[in-house]
Amino acid sequence: MDPRLAYWTFAFFDLCGVVGFAAAGVVALRRGDVTRHRRRMLTAAALVGLFVLSYLCKLALLGREDLASWEVASIWVLRIHELCVFTMLAAGAIAGSCALRLCHTRNATRDPQDPPASAALVRWHRGAGWTAVSAAALALAFASLVLAGMYRRAGWL
Repeated sequence: MDPRLAYWTFAFFDLCGVVGFAAAGVVALRRGDVTRHRRRMLTAAALVGLFVLSYLCKLALLGREDLASWEVASIWVLRIHELCVFTMLAAGAIAGSCALRLCHTRNATRDPQDPPASAALVRWHRGAGWTAVSAAALALAFASLVLAGMYRRAGWL
């Protein structure tokens, strides 16, 4: 198997983990389990970090993809995927920074002695979190199309 194709297959499964843990985090919060929500989201963030580090290594060792052999439609699918990934990263960073400020509030600790979080902070965290999770799910859908095209061009499909 081509090393680039092997790398993108790894990246696809990494993104599956990101979406899976993020979805599990949303479910945990809906059930009122803030601790499990935090752990699931931190695991999803760690998988994103793993991808970013691996991508930098991939660029250093294997370089960029040669898009000259790609059809125009495949390039559009790739660009939409990249836009979804960028949205996920930006919204995830906003949600994470809000989460840091929520850590010591009643909303996170469930301790009535702690101060409540401002409604605006909760709204920003929730909105950014939903945007990040939705963008990750869309990125995964488009990644499957990108990867299928790569497998097809390699003669595997």
